[in-house]
Amino acid sequence: MRRSGAQDSDSSPLIAGILLAAGQSTRFGRQKLLEPWDGEPLVRKTAGCFLEGGLQPLVVVVSADPRLVDALAGLPLTTVENAHPERGISSSIAIGVRALPEATDAALIGVADQPFLTAEAIQALVKAFSPERIIVPRWGEHRGNPPVFDRRFFPELLTLSDDNGGQLVIAAHADAVTEVPFPAGLGDDIDRPEEWPR
Repeated sequence: MRRSGAQDSDSSPLIAGILLAAGQSTRFGRQKLLEPWDGEPLVRKTAGCFLEGGLQPLVVVVSADPRLVDALAGLPLTTVENAHPERGISSSIAIGVRALPEATDAALIGVADQPFLTAEAIQALVKAFSPERIIVPRWGEHRGNPPVFDRRFFPELLTLSDDNGGQLVIAAHADAVTEVPFPAGLGDDIDRPEEWPR
């Protein structure tokens, strides 16, 4: 199991990835994560970005739609199913955190509908990690996904409910947050068909 970070040494932290891909795409009208982006399903593109960014292991939380697992076939990751995605993003976060190995020092938690995200951005977030901290990207003027949480915040992530995500934990620990600036737009997500490239 490879350790993420600036150095591939035994002392470097093990930073895992959790990719949230169980959304029901209600605003999109169909499963947007299966729509092609640059020639491959969006969920596969985002998973590939996480892997290229050095996140190992990578846990992808999917719905019961078997096409999502098929779209990820052949990639070095683990899929876990959220049987009740209607319970909100908190349920997917909890499933992802519980699926992490015990040795995990931190986890980057992201959503699968950020097509402009790059492996270089993931690497920058991983490199910025330090113990006891939460690393948060700032896309232009706004904070967003994907944050990196030290394992000391895992218990709080497990207590989230409904559509409350990691931002609730971030807000509760402002003194533990380190921001990493990026260009605006790089962290944009896609919610509607008209936002798709023509």
